[in-house]
Formats: sequence, structure tokens, C-alpha cells
Amino acid sequence: MYDTNMITTTSSMTSVVYVQKQHAKQVKTLLDKLHLLDKRYRMIPVSSSTSTTTTNDSTKDDDIKDCIAIPVKCIDFMKNDNNDDNLLDIQKTIVKCGVHDCPYSTAMLGNNNKNMMQKNNKSSTELSSTVSSLTHLQYALVETLTSLSSGEDKNAEERVRKLSKRTCPTKLEVIGDDRTLVIPRFALYVDNPNNEFEKLLYPTIKVMATNEKDILNSNNERKYMFSIQSHLWGVLASIYNTQRIVRRGDIDPDSGVRESGHRILYPSKPSSVDIDSCNEGYIPTNTGPSSSGWITVTEHSIHQSFDITRVMFSRGNVTEKKRFASLVQTDENVLDMYAGIGYYTLPALIHGKAKHVTACEWNEHALFALRYNLKANGVEDDRFTILEGDCRISLKRLLEEDNSTTQCVRQFDRISLGLLPSSEGGWPLAVSCLNGKGGWLHIHANVTTSEKQRWKHWLCRSLSNLAVNSNGDNWIAVCTHVEKVKSFAPKVDHVVADVFVGPCDSSKVPSLTDERSCLETGVLDSIGEFTLTPLDTPVPSCALNKDGVLYQNWMGVVDT
Repeated sequence: MYDTNMITTTSSMTSVVYVQKQHAKQVKTLLDKLHLLDKRYRMIPVSSSTSTTTTNDSTKDDDIKDCIAIPVKCIDFMKNDNNDDNLLDIQKTIVKCGVHDCPYSTAMLGNNNKNMMQKNNKSSTELSSTVSSLTHLQYALVETLTSLSSGEDKNAEERVRKLSKRTCPTKLEVIGDDRTLVIPRFALYVDNPNNEFEKLLYPTIKVMATNEKDILNSNNERKYMFSIQSHLWGVLASIYNTQRIVRRGDIDPDSGVRESGHRILYPSKPSSVDIDSCNEGYIPTNTGPSSSGWITVTEHSIHQSFDITRVMFSRGNVTEKKRFASLVQTDENVLDMYAGIGYYTLPALIHGKAKHVTACEWNEHALFALRYNLKANGVEDDRFTILEGDCRISLKRLLEEDNSTTQCVRQFDRISLGLLPSSEGGWPLAVSCLNGKGGWLHIHANVTTSEKQRWKHWLCRSLSNLAVNSNGDNWIAVCTHVEKVKSFAPKVDHVVADVFVGPCDSSKVPSLTDERSCLETGVLDSIGEFTLTPLDTPVPSCALNKDGVLYQNWMGVVDT
């Protein structure tokens, strides 16, 4: 009979010394020098929920709070009969001695996995030709199938090696300061009997089942699959030294609030043993800093916290955030029309030192995180304004000169339009929000690689037409740079265009010289060569019209 409580993980209780975080590196180096460091295990931060057995009864569990547990071969060295100076230095920094559940080192898990060798009674020679080439995920699968079948599933490793990369990826993404592990959408996924992951599990299920009749019952079979998956998440958490595993989800392209599709796989859903929560993951009922979905990602010293199951986040934008901050000037009023949790609002305020930022957002969970992040990063209240709801409505209401007109008061020097696949629905309002001297629009879009040049000119012509309609014939649009942020899909790039929109003789365009005191609508390349944009510029496929491949209904015209 299969025992659901019998769990074999890739960690073990071992002797440790507890030291404060600031001393961990120094103590580890000294222990290694004295050949006292147990290299079979990794250091691990102390969790309040982790039980320890101490050798110093005069100290309390609170003493090791926020400490690092460093694995050692033994603790007899604490006696230091030889009065060694290195040992004295170590003793001065040790808070406590004891035993702790530490994860195995990378060497133990991969190149020389003695734990697995002992379990399977393999020699080191046999091991080097088999286990040494396993990825962490492959090893976790083999470990899971082997332990749950009590070693009776003889060809588990062979089956695991045959899995496709879609089912068993070579590498897994780790995100956040707490190293949250992200499982791709359909990796390790129970779907139907023809799914290769289910085929992998079936021999192990046959061993686990009490009899043949037991697994012929489809409900029982799925319960076994749940048990295997649940065990696997625990093994992976130990290998990657993480407290949380999530499954990547899809973002509905027609969802205005762009809610995250990520779901939590580990720890498992409280009081639930259903296969769907282990397969798809779940959304916690509560949110906020104390919830199981709350995560912090620190980039360029900026702390960005949010609920990973409710708010989207892309690590691929990290360099663009830094670039945007470098463009912001200290005397500028900045508008972030799609602020989210503060992706570009925070860099503009913290590193760009913007005078003031107005941030627009309509996802209630992103708004909560935005306010939290502004406070957590120490931004003064008088340096930002938050507008809730659709920016195409909230901005007009804020910027109305009086109740009789909808013409906006022009006050912004720089505007971020960080919405994918296109922010075209916000361009008319963005242009009308610029101050009388003109300003910069930073426009994000997903653009087909082959159409990038066409897109630049079409973008300039579109913005120029909007500017002329609201400001007069002397207003132009000049694209001075297009930054590739990342590849969005095959032959489609996420790009950002820096476009000046304003009077043709404005000094804000850095490429204007004494010889060229006035420009027309067009594109400046990296060496200052100017290309005039034709009046009849072809429309690219990423334009927001009903025939465009990236058209989204919710981004259309809004009635106010």
C-alpha cells in the first residue's frame, strides 16, 4: 500500500552553526580553509518554522532568527583545544550550534550524486555515465518516481530521458528575491492518456496501486497522479531552495486589466487534494503582503512587490526600465499612462529624480501594489499622483480646463506608453497632454521585424497628424531612437520608440544643429541622418484596425 507520508527529499538534517547574515561568507571561508565545511550541503536561511536541536541550552530559538545555517562536518571544533586564531574568529561570530534541514549541494545533486547512488546501489563509475548528465528537473523526476515505487520502477531514468523539452524543460525560470520557481504552462502537466507526462507516471502508479482494479478506476488513477505531482513539487522546492513554485499562465489578450495567469503549485492548496489544484495551480483567496502569492523582485535597487497570481510581471524589461530612468530629467513632469505596479513610475522617481509623476492604472491589484511600492521605496507623497481607472477617461477629467471644454491643460514633458501589443488607443490623449513646448513619448509595441522601418514612419505620421489637429501646422513628430527590449515571438520584437512631438523649431530635439534649425516629421538615425516621412506611409500589420493581426477590441475608441 502506498504511504502518502513517505517522502524522500533532496535535503537532510545535518550539523550546522548559525551566524548572522553579514558574517556568513567570512565564516564559510574559514570553515572551508580548516576542512570543517560539509560540502555535501548548502547554506540556508533559517525559517521560523524549521525545528532545530541545539547544543547550547542557554540560547533561545529567537536567537537564530534571520541567521544563516552553515553545514559543518562536526561541532567538536568548538572546543578549540589548540587555541587556533581562525577557530577563535569563528567562535566569536557563531550564535548557536545545532542540526538543521539543509538542501544538498549542486555537486551532490548532479555530477556526483552520492545520495542517489546509495539508493540505487550504483557504483561511482555507473553513476558518472548516467546521473551526471541529468538536469535538475530530470533528477527530480527520477528521484520522485524511484522513491514512490520503493525502487521497483526500474526504468524510470530511461523514461525520463526520453521526455520532450516541452514536457521536461532543460532549464526552469527563477524569479523574485525568494527564488520562486516557475513551471512552464504545459510542462509536467497531466492532461489525457496520450499525454507523455501521464505515460511517464503510469508504470509508477501500477507499483503504487494496491491492485489492478484500483488503477482501472479513473478517479483513483488521478489521485495517484496528484500524489506524484505533489511529491515532485516538494523535491523541486528542495533542489532549488525555494518556498514557492508557480505554474506560468496565459494572459488573455482581450483582458483590459492584464491579470496574471500564474497559479501556485507549491505549497499545495490548503485543505485540498484535488488534481486540478496540483496540475493547474490555484489562486489564494487573500492577497497583499501576508498572502502566499505576494512576491518581491528587486531590480537596480528598486523593490517591486506584487501578487504573482493577480498581476503580470516581465523580467525582460529590466534594461528598458534603467534606460527610461536615464532619459528622465530632474525638472520634468512625467506621465505614466499604463503604470501597473510602477514598472516605469518607480525608475522615473527614484533614479530619474523626476519632479512629479502622474501614474494611471485600472487593475485594482496593480493599484494596491503601486501604492505599496511607492511607500516601500520611500517616495514622498507630493512627488506623485495616482489616477484610478481607464486613463483615457481619468486623464481627461483631471486635465479639463473647466467644465465646458474637454481640451487638456498641457503640462507633461515626458510620457510613457508601456502597453503591449500596442498603446495606439492612448496616442490622441498623450499628444494633447504635452506642454506647449512639446515633449517625449516613449511608445512600446510588438512589431514584426520586417516591418520595423515602416512602423517608425507610420508612427511618426500618425502622431504628427494628431499634433497638427490639436496644436497647429508647426507641430511635428520625430523618432530619434528605437530600442529593442526583447523578442516577443518568432519574427516579432517588443520595441520602444523615443519620439519627440512638438514645434518644429524646438530645442528639445538633441539632433538639431545651427545649420538645421527646423525639422519636419520623420526619422533620425543614430548618426543624425534624417529621413522624411511620406504623407502616404503604408500601415503596418500591428496597427489597431480590425484587419490587424494584433487588434484588441478593448483598446478601441472609448466614449466618455
